[in-house]
Amino acid sequence: MGSRRSDHAGLRPLEKSERSYAFMDLFWNWFGDSANASSWYFGGLLALAGLPVLLWNTIVWTPLIILPWAALAWISARTGATTVVLARPVLGTREGTLFMGVVETFVQLGWTTVTTYIGALSLVHIFEGSHRTPHLSPFSLPMILSLLTISLVQGAVAAAGVEAIRWLKWITSILLILLGGLETVQLFRQFGLAPLLHAVPAPSSLSASRLFDISVINVWTWLQVGDFGRFSKTERGAFLGSWFGLWAGQAWFVMVGALAVIGLGVATGHLSADDSDPSRLMERLGLSWVALSVIFLSCVSVSASNLYGAGMGLFSLLSRKSPGGPAPALAIVSLTQVATAFIPLFFGSFIGFFTDFLTTIGGVFVPLWSLVLTEALFRRWLWPAIHSSKARFSPYWDHQNASPAGWSALISGALFYYAAPLLLPRAIGETGVTLPTILLTGGLFLLLSRFRLEKPDNRPAID
Repeated sequence: MGSRRSDHAGLRPLEKSERSYAFMDLFWNWFGDSANASSWYFGGLLALAGLPVLLWNTIVWTPLIILPWAALAWISARTGATTVVLARPVLGTREGTLFMGVVETFVQLGWTTVTTYIGALSLVHIFEGSHRTPHLSPFSLPMILSLLTISLVQGAVAAAGVEAIRWLKWITSILLILLGGLETVQLFRQFGLAPLLHAVPAPSSLSASRLFDISVINVWTWLQVGDFGRFSKTERGAFLGSWFGLWAGQAWFVMVGALAVIGLGVATGHLSADDSDPSRLMERLGLSWVALSVIFLSCVSVSASNLYGAGMGLFSLLSRKSPGGPAPALAIVSLTQVATAFIPLFFGSFIGFFTDFLTTIGGVFVPLWSLVLTEALFRRWLWPAIHSSKARFSPYWDHQNASPAGWSALISGALFYYAAPLLLPRAIGETGVTLPTILLTGGLFLLLSRFRLEKPDNRPAID
């Protein structure tokens, strides 16, 4: 009954009795999401850049960039806001809901496409083994069957709702620790630590600034942060569970993927990020059944979560026509992702597809979350009249029209994100594009808001 009530809550704040996620629920939720095949591939990209970049990114940079993302979970737990509703204070009720509903639906379907393809490709490698055709057609029967199997299973789980996903994350995360632990032990037995400690950058590696940008986008595009954070029993549990769970899972699989690339590179004389594919690694170690289990579990786990976010995004667009709850929207996105799973087959290089996908969507969410976090941090400074009154106020649920300051800052930040690497390649090559975009977007929003470019009747209503 509790899960049905929570799912049917849709876009309204949740009562305390409806919040069923404790700290460990959110920890396993994000651990299971981040311990996936995409992290293996990203570990391979980091490994090609050398040990200093790998360690700095994994131990220092990643936990720092997860902190502001985890703050979004804290906001959702405090207000009951879904991911879509988080955009309302800076973009307006109607316009913010429309914008976030569209982009969350499409981006979460995009992430599902990425993880499904990685899983299907790995399954094909495992099943074919030494009999694998050197230049296997992307539209071969084994690939099609693998894509269909994974997409149908994860779609069924997502359609079952948030409580089914919660239990799935507990089960799959524990199994990932057991089976992934076996992979890790075998990997260290095979190669040891020496290849990793003596790794040197490969000529084909991405620059450190580009990798740092990808790290930010990789974390900040976990859009379902609000959709799950709102179910947390406490704000502290939402923040710490999301932060630690995402870091633990991603750091583990990134390091394993990095060691796989370097170890196989030493053994074969060829360094390639593709060697972080877990199927290739486990095939070499003779543990294909383990790889099969890990890949299948990780794909279903992360994709079910992504599809739930996509369903909540679509539900925000259909809520007037489907007031009962997100079940129809979840069914629609679960069926749609079966078709989108085949999109990567039209790209010659998956690594290119993966990095291009991340780079493209980053232009939206880097400035967007910068706005949301800036508004939350400086709300008392931006709206002193609201906080000096005795009236209760929540910009997430009270009516407000479009915010010119928010939209101006968002568009400016997105334009800078896309244009700066082309217009200022040398400077962006040194600093990366995400940090300047964050500072520009947040600073511009504060400036425009403080100087009252919004008309008085466009400010949030005070009851």
